[in-house]
Amino acid sequence: MSKPHDYHRFSGWRLVVLLLVFALYTTWFIGPGYFGQLVRLEGYEFLQGRGFYTGAEAVAAIESLDVAGRRLKYTELGFDLIYMVLQTFVFEALIAFGLRHLGWLKTHWRWLLLLPMGYLFFDILEDGFLALLLSTGSEMIGSFAGVFTAAKMAFFLPCLPISLGFAIAGCVAFFLRKGKAADVSY
Repeated sequence: MSKPHDYHRFSGWRLVVLLLVFALYTTWFIGPGYFGQLVRLEGYEFLQGRGFYTGAEAVAAIESLDVAGRRLKYTELGFDLIYMVLQTFVFEALIAFGLRHLGWLKTHWRWLLLLPMGYLFFDILEDGFLALLLSTGSEMIGSFAGVFTAAKMAFFLPCLPISLGFAIAGCVAFFLRKGKAADVSY
């Protein structure tokens, strides 16, 4: 019999460390890091922030980059892999935290844990096709990247309120249960 996936791996102090690492990495990545450097390039149009773009728009954005800008984009895509994995872990950990403290982890609600995996899957495809676009300049590859960006956003946007909602609900359930246990001990 196979062992079920352990969604408790980011609980307690590990969850706090995960959130801290994610916050620090995000602050660096979008500030002085490669993502921040890329979006501050003069004349560069940030594709992924649009939600969807055509192949022609993708090629135009890539062609606006000089050699140093293209090198920076490749580097940014590599460091974006770390960001997207951390983001996925945060989404999954917050949803699992809420499910666990609400007592819903073994119900149909656990299927919500697939939502962050969809985000990760399409974000990896998006970055892969953007890397291919950098090397080929193909509008067709740019079109695929645009579709994968839209699919990524279709998973990312619901992940935000769902993970935050479950984190808040989990905290409320945790403190209510803790308060009830304190009342019983008197």
